[in-house]
Amino acid sequence: MADTWQEENERIFALMEQGDFARAIDLAGRQAARVGTEEGEDSPRMAIVHHNLGELYLMSGDAGKARQEFQRSLDVYQACSTADSPEVVETLTNLAELDLGEGLFAKAGEKMARVAAILEGRTEDLERWLHAMHNLATIRQAEGRKGESREALEKGLLQGELHLGGDHPHLAHFLRGLAALDLEAGQLDGAEERLRRAIVILEKNEGAETPEFAACLGSLAQVYLLRGHVAAAEPFFNQSLEILRATLGPEHPECGALLEKVAAMHLATGKKEQAEKTLQEVVQCYLASLGQDDETTAQAQNALAELHIDGGRHEAAYPLVQASLAARQKVFGKKHPAVAQSHNNLGVVHALRGEKTLALKEHGKALEIREQVFGGEHPAVTQSLDNIAAIHQERGEHDRAEELLLRSLAIWEKAQGADHPVMAQAIHNLAVLYIAAQRFDEAEQRLFAARKILEKGGERVKPHLATVFKTFSELYRKMGRVGESKEYRARAENILKPQGGRGGMASTVPVH
Repeated sequence: MADTWQEENERIFALMEQGDFARAIDLAGRQAARVGTEEGEDSPRMAIVHHNLGELYLMSGDAGKARQEFQRSLDVYQACSTADSPEVVETLTNLAELDLGEGLFAKAGEKMARVAAILEGRTEDLERWLHAMHNLATIRQAEGRKGESREALEKGLLQGELHLGGDHPHLAHFLRGLAALDLEAGQLDGAEERLRRAIVILEKNEGAETPEFAACLGSLAQVYLLRGHVAAAEPFFNQSLEILRATLGPEHPECGALLEKVAAMHLATGKKEQAEKTLQEVVQCYLASLGQDDETTAQAQNALAELHIDGGRHEAAYPLVQASLAARQKVFGKKHPAVAQSHNNLGVVHALRGEKTLALKEHGKALEIREQVFGGEHPAVTQSLDNIAAIHQERGEHDRAEELLLRSLAIWEKAQGADHPVMAQAIHNLAVLYIAAQRFDEAEQRLFAARKILEKGGERVKPHLATVFKTFSELYRKMGRVGESKEYRARAENILKPQGGRGGMASTVPVH
């Protein structure tokens, strides 16, 4: 029996190394039948057979059958009272990775937490425990459970420092994870400190030409960018991109992800042409590495399309939005927030092309999805309400437009309160509508309300205040109050001058 077992395994692994998965799976299946008959379905060897079959199916690309075999292996191990064995740890890890691949974060987190609990305190398994804790932190972050993610990272970092020393390469993973959470929370000093420490550790242990080293440089660039230090950020982005292209290849998804950050940098500094060129590189990178039917590709296409729309190039945006919508429907189905956003963007393009009926249809689909997913009083639906209102306004259907904009205003007031800056946007949209409907007194009242909110908002909302002043100017011009019109135009220009004339809050429909 022992000789047969050993010989079978050697033949299975030889076929696996040759890439002949079909024959390897066939032989492993016959091995499972023999072991099940001779030793029983709940024997320890059956657990090994099922695990090996799971590995083979995974390598052959059949995730569904791989999951079945891994689960059978786990069930047998647990029946054999070996619930904390290394084999169980490996099987749970495999199942968690399959869950992650399907976006089942809660199930993945449950399994990875169990792996970490099994391994915790075992000196001989410290490195495996650290790996499990880092994976658990990543899963918790994906779930939106930031506090638990930080807790797992801090615990892993502490134990790593205690048992491995302060400059072990494993610590860099935890430092990077904590820096990412710091960045998200706006804790830039903490993020920079952790990233610089990670960079020192990686350079000492692995050199300065690895993808992880490049990732740290890219994150450090983000810190400087968020501080407004673009000149300091750019060299780090460039060095990071150079390393990633050299080590992973120019079409690797990580190159695309970094280029997205570079595009954001260009946008933040008003370099729209460079941002557009960079986003085109991003789209080509993702198409080559991930293919069209991938959400990352679709997201990049949407970002490029929005830049085209902003620049008045709606014909260039049209095929991008169509491709993004088709991909997202394949990935998520027809009732997903990402699909709603693509319908929204397609509606915007149709409106710019003068295809109002098609635009209403797309915005209507976006609204329907958002109402189903989030509920009718969620702020996510207001974008659709505002866009539908804009089309009715352009058609002269002012009553219908007002109904939609009032609903949008009510949603924001309930969600954020009457004095939140976002309320100024919603109030301003109504003022623009009232100007179009020649309801000038009501428009003036709304503009004063928007101005009052924004004047409390400080520097960051001044571009929006400038837009309100421009609308005041247009209102008074239409009312024949020329002096006041000129005054508000000058006030708007005075606000925008220090910012190079950039910024502003777009009205629902331009006022002519």
